[in-house]
Amino acid sequence: MRIYFIFFFFALLSFQAEAQVVSTAKHQIVFQLTAGDSITHMRFIRQLENILEAAPNARIEVITHGMGVDLLQTESNLFDSKLLALQEAGINFIVCENTLKQRKLKKESFFDWSGFVQSGIVELVIKQEQGWIYIKAGE
Repeated sequence: MRIYFIFFFFALLSFQAEAQVVSTAKHQIVFQLTAGDSITHMRFIRQLENILEAAPNARIEVITHGMGVDLLQTESNLFDSKLLALQEAGINFIVCENTLKQRKLKKESFFDWSGFVQSGIVELVIKQEQGWIYIKAGE
């Protein structure tokens, strides 16, 4: 009886691991994040984790502007370890410099692995022109 349980357990584990991967294609996905609230950020992070499980070869870039840049500020960040894990998994997080100017924020207040572009909107346009799939995150 115990042998059957062990066999069943390992069969179940291998099935679950296989069931999680939906696509092995090299998708290119660019997200636009403008929401600044922590509940939206928490849900968005979970979506990113889900995508990495379902499509482990996907290239993902997150363009933040407006209040969305708050996701990447270091001070009192509730998600720093999860964001670092996502960044280490290959997700690029980008901050709009126009937003920094408008909100009088300094680059030094963001994670050192954050990328910066002059215009978040123009970066989204460029990515779409290059064939990236666009998804509006949050709200």
